[in-house]
Amino acid sequence: MAETPFSLVCTIARADATDIQAMRDSLVSETESQRRDQKTFSFRLDEANAKDLRAMWNTRIRGLIAADEILQAIETAGSSTKDDSKEA
Repeated sequence: MAETPFSLVCTIARADATDIQAMRDSLVSETESQRRDQKTFSFRLDEANAKDLRAMWNTRIRGLIAADEILQAIETAGSSTKDDSKEA
């Protein structure tokens, strides 16, 4: 990849390998990512100017936040289902 004046590398880590894969998958249409290990991945953004880099960063982070919120909702729903089954 050609060098550009503005670059950013973001590394994401999660305790759960399944969650990290889901978060990585959420970016598949936005950017390439590299898996570092079972619980970590990173992606790089390169832009010609700072304004574009900021916009690309915001887009990726919003996607990751949305993916994280969905994972938390799924985990919460799963734990409440388990709690309900104990009461039956």
